[in-house]
Amino acid sequence: MPLPTSKMAPLLAPTDSLNRKIRKPPACNPCKARRVLCHPQPGGAPCPRCAEKEIKCTTTLPTRGKQLKSRVQTRQQHLTAPSLVLHCQPNFESSDACPQLTPEFVAHCFEGFVHDAFSLHPLIMATTIASDLRNVSYQLELLPQSTRILAFCSIAYGSFCSFHESILGDGLRPQCFHDAAFFSSNPELLGCGVRRIKACHALRFQALKNAWMARIIISQPSTENAAACYILDALEQIDETPTSNRPWATAYLAHLRALIPVWRTPSCPPNPPWEGAAGFTFLMFDALSSARVRKPVQITHQDQLLLSGAAPSLETLLCNLNQPQSNANIDIVLSTATTYMFHVTVLARELVDEITGEVARAKPLSAAVVLAFLDRLSTMHLLATLILDRLDLCIAQDLPTSVNESTALPGWCAVKAGFLVCFGFSSLTLTLYDELKYRDTYDQDWNLATKTFFARAHELATFGAKKIARGIRYLPKVHYAPSKYELFRAWADFFVEQADCERTAGRLPICIGFAHDILTLTDELKLLGYSLPGASSPDTFAVIERLENYANSSLSSLFLAETVHQEEI
Repeated sequence: MPLPTSKMAPLLAPTDSLNRKIRKPPACNPCKARRVLCHPQPGGAPCPRCAEKEIKCTTTLPTRGKQLKSRVQTRQQHLTAPSLVLHCQPNFESSDACPQLTPEFVAHCFEGFVHDAFSLHPLIMATTIASDLRNVSYQLELLPQSTRILAFCSIAYGSFCSFHESILGDGLRPQCFHDAAFFSSNPELLGCGVRRIKACHALRFQALKNAWMARIIISQPSTENAAACYILDALEQIDETPTSNRPWATAYLAHLRALIPVWRTPSCPPNPPWEGAAGFTFLMFDALSSARVRKPVQITHQDQLLLSGAAPSLETLLCNLNQPQSNANIDIVLSTATTYMFHVTVLARELVDEITGEVARAKPLSAAVVLAFLDRLSTMHLLATLILDRLDLCIAQDLPTSVNESTALPGWCAVKAGFLVCFGFSSLTLTLYDELKYRDTYDQDWNLATKTFFARAHELATFGAKKIARGIRYLPKVHYAPSKYELFRAWADFFVEQADCERTAGRLPICIGFAHDILTLTDELKLLGYSLPGASSPDTFAVIERLENYANSSLSSLFLAETVHQEEI
């Protein structure tokens, strides 16, 4: 059926299409700029105007525009398509302060890392990092990726113990890692922490860069990756604010939980990496670090049971220590000290969950919870006293001067156990005391009944102050513990508070034991000043001076009084 004539498209004859006017080429750029009529010439010749003015005749062809999209379609895509969020990697800037990683420097820093008891972590001991470095003559580029990253982390941590010229620069430096003469009387000791800080920061960022680029957080779980994450977490706590969310600790525990089933398979060696007292030790350190900054303890009770098994109750431990045969049996005392650390970890978790954490602070403090926790702390104090008294019988009179010398002595296990028991109890007591002191100041629901808990917590903190000083005296004369600085600094504030109370009450001079404890803590802060700049800050330096003035004036007064008494006799 033929279409209507009105709706038929007009047909062009062939002659019409040939006779159509040819489209004029576009105007040149100079004519466009002057807005004048252009007469383009064929074959690329310049137009008459440009030829007359003797200027270059150029023509920019217009870009062909894209077809406009439907507004409805664009709006639907905007509503339904998810936006992409690009997560950029951290900006690891290169630093001129980063020392050159020569084999000699790498060997030196790794030796410093070994001198810190931190290197005794079960995961680090389970790796072959020491032998791998020796096999490649400390050339990092020859190591496999996971081992190389662990080596970078170890070097960064070891730089806090290093006396290398690339770390400390010009000036007085110790001659070896256990130079007792330098560490005991050198006035330059506190300045070493400030001198090394730029190089330590640069090495830490180098380790972070390598770990980030290798994606060890999400890579295949391995002992090397878990150990590297653990060291990076420790460096973060040393080098940054203690209130960090600890992403490397989360990664370390994720690797650790993935490795536990592997260790339990029949093909695993008879002694898995976490077997022994070292596992209890570092679980306790991790829990106490979280409790000090009121962060949730990442070590769960299930983790404890999987890694170290169940532990007897506190009452059972008391019964075991009260038996006569436990006095001379070092094995019983050491096993009790190991179980003691298990209970410290449990109490640290309960302290955050029920008293000091953000959830606990959002509601009034339960008197029943505080009373129960104080009762358990009292039991822990009694246990700690019994353990330490029995350990003293097993320790030689001459304590070692360095960690390397300590490992060869029969009483080294007793020395370690003594310090760990003191550290665990004192950290719990100080954390609880600080929280109750905060509640006493800011909590409006704080009543007279709960104020009695504060007095009891203060008494336990006083016992904890004696224990931390006793624990420091167990350690070798020269030791490295940069990761413990925050706790020792908090104890210094507590000692100042105690000394001020004694002076206000007119009880000066203070007793000899308290004066010796003060001097023990100030010496420890000075020793930490070799590794960290915080010990030489104006606030900390003023605290050290105040404590030394208290102790020295009291000892002088007591000595003078004793001399007068002897003369009268």
